[in-house]
Amino acid sequence: MPALQDALTKAIAPSELNASAASEWEQVKAALSGGRDLESALNEVSSTDLLERIRLETAKHLMGIDQTTCWRLCEGTAEWPAAKLMAQIVEKLPEGSPVLHVLTPNYDLLFEHAMERLRVPISTGFHGCINRRLDWDRATLQHSRIASDGFGQRLRTVAKPQKHLRLYKVHGSLSYFYHENQLVENLSWAWAPPPFANRVMVTPGQSKFAVLQSFRRELQAPVDQEIDRASSFLFLGYGFNDTHLENYIRQKLVSQQSNSLILTKDLNPRIESLATDARKVWVVTAHPGTSGAGCRIYNSSFSAPLILDGLDLWRADVFAREVLSL
Repeated sequence: MPALQDALTKAIAPSELNASAASEWEQVKAALSGGRDLESALNEVSSTDLLERIRLETAKHLMGIDQTTCWRLCEGTAEWPAAKLMAQIVEKLPEGSPVLHVLTPNYDLLFEHAMERLRVPISTGFHGCINRRLDWDRATLQHSRIASDGFGQRLRTVAKPQKHLRLYKVHGSLSYFYHENQLVENLSWAWAPPPFANRVMVTPGQSKFAVLQSFRRELQAPVDQEIDRASSFLFLGYGFNDTHLENYIRQKLVSQQSNSLILTKDLNPRIESLATDARKVWVVTAHPGTSGAGCRIYNSSFSAPLILDGLDLWRADVFAREVLSL
């Protein structure tokens, strides 16, 4: 978010906007200068012209980073730290529950490329070849095998899902577009979209709630169902600053006492509050008091956090190696 903030403030000049959009943008910049984060600073933005400009500049900022990073992932000169952890979790899924559900508010294609590199089957819910349509049922069939079920005269042929990962991109993606009155996924448009296709990327600020409502059936509804069904959660680098997600997940963690592990470098008041209220939430963060590598492990059942010097357990790759022996 800090990098995106810098990119937006450099790319958007008030002189390029109409009067109302320019006025709102000046207010946003003043809020940022006063120490507010980008998410809250954009809460007051209502100008459709400014919102569209923010969305386009956000996409431009991400396209170059995404392209460079994904090329490095594909050629093997870079590795996403959480990739092997995700791959191992999928590999160890039980036959009776062969799907790992992953929710991300990110727009980039890092996750998809990292999983592809490790040959982990992944589904985003879209079906087709180039201009893919959203259809979770048909997409699931691509990760299923034909098998016999039952016995005797009740023997029947069924499609059984194989182990794979489902990725829910609730804020849209560089590869998501609204085209011909429907949401589509087109990877060939991600870095160079045609003028007739509108990106589906829900940018920060209160306005995202209206956009999310427009795409709720496609982006949010499938996630709601899986959150309801889940009994345990793993959070990687998530700051809990998305209100519409946080409130729903917080209910699971606090009211239903779901088992949860948060691995993130930086601790913030939202995570601290959650960890205090939910006794089954464990938080692993970096600890600035350690010499070099080190971490802080906290759970509200204990009077004080555990400080480990020399171990960055908040990093997914280190956690997988040191704790899970993966």
